Amino acid sequence: MAEESQTAWTASLDQARGMVQIEGEVDFTNSLEVRDWLRRHCQESVGDLRLDLSRLSYIDSSGLAVLIELRKFLKVQNRSVRIESVSNQVQKLFDLTQLGELFGI
Repeated sequence: MAEESQTAWTASLDQARGMVQIEGEVDFTNSLEVRDWLRRHCQESVGDLRLDLSRLSYIDSSGLAVLIELRKFLKVQNRSVRIESVSNQVQKLFDLTQLGELFGI
């Protein structure tokens, strides 16, 4: 299953690995769309959410806010979100904001 937007991001579900991969860029122009896609996925799935961000080239503060909101949404259900891998650029932002620990980075 894959969904593509008119903006610069793509999300796909790797059933074999049980992981969601987000590619491209997540910023204020598409962060609500990304949030909605992730929420729908979480409502249709069980267990913890595993994210692969190794092909995400850019994320801004609105994208980080989506991840934090998603973490809270899942925590209420005794679930968690774990980021399995990130691109170098995204890693720099997680290091700068010191949010990596929230997601297992």
